[in-house]
Amino acid sequence: MLDKTEHVQHVQHVAEVGTVTAKVTPPVVVSGMVIAGYPLQDWLIVLTIIYTVIQIVLLLPKLRQMWGSR
Repeated sequence: MLDKTEHVQHVQHVAEVGTVTAKVTPPVVVSGMVIAGYPLQDWLIVLTIIYTVIQIVLLLPKLRQMWGSR
């Protein structure tokens, strides 16, 4: 069983690993896709489309709420 100090250290370690993983992931994905034969331009277009769709999906509930209050 972990005491309180060990638990806090474990949680901090997990947070650090998550932060480092988030920082390393984009370059690794770019390198992997280029090696796999997808030019940088192509996957940037795909990411832009995905980002746009996410923004639309997140905006829909706000628009429904705004239009429903009229």
